[in-house]
Amino acid sequence: MTTATATDTGTLRDLLQAPGPFLSVYFDREARPQLAQAAQSRWRGLTGRLAEEGAAPATLDALTSEVMDRLPGTGVLAAFAAEGKVRHVVELPGGGHGDLAMSGPLPHLLPLMEWRQDHPAHVVVVVDRSGADLLLYAEGSTEPVRRTVTGPDDEIGRSSGLPQMRFQHRAEDSWEHNATAVADAVAEALGEVSARLLLVAGDVRARQYLTKHLPSRVLRDVSIGQVSGGRSEDGSGGGRAAQVAAEASAAAREETAELLRRLDEERAPGGHAVEGVHETLEALAAGRVGTLAVTDDPRDARTAWFGTSPTDVYERHEDFVPNGSGPLVSGRLADVAVRSALLTGADVRILEPDTPGAPSQGTGGICRFG
Repeated sequence: MTTATATDTGTLRDLLQAPGPFLSVYFDREARPQLAQAAQSRWRGLTGRLAEEGAAPATLDALTSEVMDRLPGTGVLAAFAAEGKVRHVVELPGGGHGDLAMSGPLPHLLPLMEWRQDHPAHVVVVVDRSGADLLLYAEGSTEPVRRTVTGPDDEIGRSSGLPQMRFQHRAEDSWEHNATAVADAVAEALGEVSARLLLVAGDVRARQYLTKHLPSRVLRDVSIGQVSGGRSEDGSGGGRAAQVAAEASAAAREETAELLRRLDEERAPGGHAVEGVHETLEALAAGRVGTLAVTDDPRDARTAWFGTSPTDVYERHEDFVPNGSGPLVSGRLADVAVRSALLTGADVRILEPDTPGAPSQGTGGICRFG
């Protein structure tokens, strides 16, 4: 079993390839100890319903033990269990739409993936004239990796005895050399977490030098914003953290909007968009989908069929041509589509129900090729 506050794509793929059936729960924990009894009652209601649906007692017991050990807590606890074992647990601070429990042949990953996409990878740099503090947030992470960059040049002080003009030139050169080192470290950090959002705080002049020395690929491909505060202990950390969270959330919304714009453009004749259940599953079966867009609606009871291969996906069982790869299994449509997309290297974007511009029948995407 793995436990995390972030879940990478590799972990999701491992879950999808593990043997089922799965129990998937999203449990909104109570932060206050005095409400622990109410949380336990809610949990008994969830597990009781799963038991009525035929969930294996050993798997329910494993889930219950895991969840009870984590009460009280904050945020949503997502847990996935099969064959009497909890396969993965992840804490989702501040997320969720209430309790959810599902049983099926596949783990129900869509709420986790939606939370993850709402927390895009980003880098925060707090810069001054001697260096910078960096905070690296991987996608779906609320806890950063922290680094300090110290520039190669010491800032020249007034005590150097240099004439004012010469002092100023030497100081400016020193600050710019330091900014170059920070810019290199920032570019490396952005690449390390695959971030397309950079948030800059700190000394105004140092920020100018940093922007000047960022590589052209960063200036071209990365959205750069500003947040308040500096490197000194001035009490600005809390306010800056709130600004960073707001900027990351706005970037996530823009990524969804950009996908919907692209989807609309690709609907034109000759475009690479597919939408609707039949067309999308056919494209997934051909390994053509580059980005899948799927609506997450717990009330959606539609099903599809899947086999052992990532491209064994069918709208109807009768569409399957036996090929020696094993029997087909019926699962929730959205879960089957997500499984095929992730296991064939496609990106996935989870949409809220009734999202304007969403693909027909809540399922669609943009293909790599026609």
